[in-house]
Amino acid sequence: MDDNFLYVIAAESDGEQYEAAGGGDVPLEDNDTDEEEQQFDIALAASHSYMGPGLVAVSGRSVLEAGWEGRVPVVAHHGAVFPGETVPMLLPNAHDAAVLSRAIKQDKLFGLLCPDESGTLVSGYGVLCEVFEAGLGSGLSAGLGAARGAEPEREPPAALSFKARATHRFRFLNMPKHSVPIHLYARMRCVEVVVLPEVSPAAPLARVRLAALDSLRHSSPALDRRLRGMDAAVTPWPLFVYEIFDYARMRQVIKDYFKTIMLDKLPEDPVSLSFWVASNLALSARDRLALFVVDNALLRLHMEVRFISRKSVLCCSSCMGEIARREHIFAMSSEGVHSNYTNLGGYMHDIVTVSRAVNTELNGSPSAEYSWFPGYTWTIALCQSCMAHVGWRFDALKRNLRPQQFYGLCRNYVQPRTDPDPPDRHT
Repeated sequence: MDDNFLYVIAAESDGEQYEAAGGGDVPLEDNDTDEEEQQFDIALAASHSYMGPGLVAVSGRSVLEAGWEGRVPVVAHHGAVFPGETVPMLLPNAHDAAVLSRAIKQDKLFGLLCPDESGTLVSGYGVLCEVFEAGLGSGLSAGLGAARGAEPEREPPAALSFKARATHRFRFLNMPKHSVPIHLYARMRCVEVVVLPEVSPAAPLARVRLAALDSLRHSSPALDRRLRGMDAAVTPWPLFVYEIFDYARMRQVIKDYFKTIMLDKLPEDPVSLSFWVASNLALSARDRLALFVVDNALLRLHMEVRFISRKSVLCCSSCMGEIARREHIFAMSSEGVHSNYTNLGGYMHDIVTVSRAVNTELNGSPSAEYSWFPGYTWTIALCQSCMAHVGWRFDALKRNLRPQQFYGLCRNYVQPRTDPDPPDRHT
């Protein structure tokens, strides 16, 4: 599912039959009108079942700490991937597949390298990923065989599909002194890296808290604020300075912002929450990289709260025409409003799902092949103004499946822009 992919498609009106390009008929299934509505199981998207049943678990895990140094294979990515994200990948290149299969045999680690804000140069930062499921490509058996303790075959793998989980931020052990084009890392190559720290400091007033008043805390918001004011009185700074970095306050702001997303719960600890929010906010490449390089979880959360206060719309990266509004962003995956998906060509897309999109034009016929969302067909969506690829429209195959329609927008094809209009002017 790529703009350069051969399966280009265009949508028919709702309720009509769909004909997939080169794939036969993909009809909208008829259902009894009395049949109960079925909500899409967002856990299906997070399982990446479109990659097929051939993936098997890879045993063993690597435990790394801040300051760990090592040599790992890295490859360029088109954006920042944060720890906690699932990374599905298909490597059709024999060189990359061979390098990764050796990594599976050793420590299952590889790196995704972040470009700078322009997207053309090496930033020197990236994220370590750990493979937890892998499958067989054409001729591949060495990597998984070695992972299970068997003798690897001599024939090198020709392709490899796998799922990994981003675990640690890193930077090059020797940061580049001059500009390095990102395309030099289009193929996997081994580099020396160092794992970056994740600082999660205590509450700003924890060390000066009046312990004698602890029995009165958490009685009511008004009393809690008064007690914090008494704590702050013994410091050089007024209370509002400390409240800027108060974790409970920031978490509540974040919870209110994402309250329309039907997810079980937000992460509890500051580090995990800061990464989850960074993954699910609609941000520019510059802002995402700024969040990525921060080592302090409370500072990262503070920056995210400031980003949340902006009223923004998602626009086409090519012409800045409006495509979607923030209030229409919703979760079609249990991982959040954003997830990574790979296509048959091996390109990984960062997708944010929205219930509505404007100023788009569909290209081609709907197809259910390799659909990231089981039960939905996909159709390429272009910007109506400049005809740039911005994402896909997904349509339900069954009449009782909800939602019936939504859009998946590529985060590197759209970017946020401050909204000059108040929200109530838009329906």
